[in-house]
Amino acid sequence: MEYHTLLKLEAITKQFPGVKALDSVDLDVRFGEVHAIVGENGAGKSTLIKIVSGAYTNDSGTIEFDGEKIGALTPHISLEKGISVIYQELSYLPTMSIAENIYIGRQHKKKNRTVDYKALFENSRRMQALVGLEHYPPSTEVRMLSTAEKQLIEIARAQVRDMKLLILDEPTSALNEEEIHRLFAIIHKLRAQGCGVIYITHKMDEIFKIADRVTVMRDGRRILTEDMANISRADIIKAMVGREIREFYPISPHGVGDVLLEIENLSSGILKDVSFRAHKGEILGFYGLMGCGSERAMECVFGKVPMEKGVIKVDGKRVKVRSPRDAIRHKIAYAPGERKTEGLMLIQPVRVNISCVTLSKVKKNGLLNLKLERSMASRWIKQLRIKTPSPETPISSLSGGNQQKVVPAKWMENKPRVFLLNEPTKGVDVGAKTEIYMQMEEICRNGATVVFITSDLPELLAISDRVYVFHEGTITGEIVRKDLTQENVAKKAIGEAAHEKE
Repeated sequence: MEYHTLLKLEAITKQFPGVKALDSVDLDVRFGEVHAIVGENGAGKSTLIKIVSGAYTNDSGTIEFDGEKIGALTPHISLEKGISVIYQELSYLPTMSIAENIYIGRQHKKKNRTVDYKALFENSRRMQALVGLEHYPPSTEVRMLSTAEKQLIEIARAQVRDMKLLILDEPTSALNEEEIHRLFAIIHKLRAQGCGVIYITHKMDEIFKIADRVTVMRDGRRILTEDMANISRADIIKAMVGREIREFYPISPHGVGDVLLEIENLSSGILKDVSFRAHKGEILGFYGLMGCGSERAMECVFGKVPMEKGVIKVDGKRVKVRSPRDAIRHKIAYAPGERKTEGLMLIQPVRVNISCVTLSKVKKNGLLNLKLERSMASRWIKQLRIKTPSPETPISSLSGGNQQKVVPAKWMENKPRVFLLNEPTKGVDVGAKTEIYMQMEEICRNGATVVFITSDLPELLAISDRVYVFHEGTITGEIVRKDLTQENVAKKAIGEAAHEKE
């Protein structure tokens, strides 16, 4: 079969202070192809797509697009050539309409230079139909849409610009199964029209469902490019991490002890009389569909959200948690699901993000001791294998997975008894996931308990000692290890078990 190349990168190199982000990387993408790019966080994937989008300029190497050699891409040139990137953090104007978001910068104008809304809405309906948003009036404000629907608006906007290459960065991280299915249908349609697609993801199952070829990156280098028909999941993982991963979930059986955390009749917002318990040395899973209340329960235990009623007990003693400060005093830690907006101070260096919970440990005579703070940060950087040039590096410069590792680091210095983790492996690569599971196990070995929320069902089944399933603000089931099956969890998550009792 004859293939026609749309994008060709040769020997692309990019250096940042102290870090060689890309080291002589080659990549080609064909017309009508879905080309997956995978690798651990820090492998160079984000830097590569920022060079293709024009956000970064390569230090050396050549770029060829649609048969034309280009010295360097800029955002303007990329858009002009038909290259569109949809990042994990979506770009949209929430208080403007669907039509205005799709045609931003390309609004239809009347002779008097005002926007021709009749023509704008008419064309918007046509573009909305192409991406499955035809049921919304074009005048609908984008803030009213779900995350998946906002993503579809970005695809529609790209198509308006005569898109030839679409780059999707972790497109399904916040989508449910139905929304993922809809996105894949649109990708198949774009591929049939001859559009090239670069698909970046940490989810192995998706690669085999959607991609024609895969490129694996590691430490800023291209390790391999292969047709999906000729490669296995094990081959991809080995290429990504540079070693065999015989056991993806390295969790061994725990010696579960006495009840450490006990919650009685918790009510707050959607939550109605929720009760649960967690034991010393236990990994306790929370599962449910979006908006089920599991996140709210964690936020109440940590004091981030007030309880309307309920009792919190730690080691059998009733404690009052009215704020995160109270929770920290009782050795309760919380790692939020949105690390960038809630878990980190992006403009601050790594050392400040690690020491912020335990500042009293790095003070001397009431003043911050920078030597002690750097020493603390360096110890956790080494222990958790956080890839950073130094403790002074702004945390915004780190890859997503390494940012994720800093969040538990700041809490572990405080030696928590109860560790609440909200989607701890969201957007994290296969190697970093394994390390996070090992961290969770280490916390349990020290006699603490880990309570974690996950939307990843295989992960839930593999590492939980016990699971509570939430549905519409109530717990519909407690499932012990021997009964943990996908069917049991799914039934309770949709409330089917509750209806059976009625």
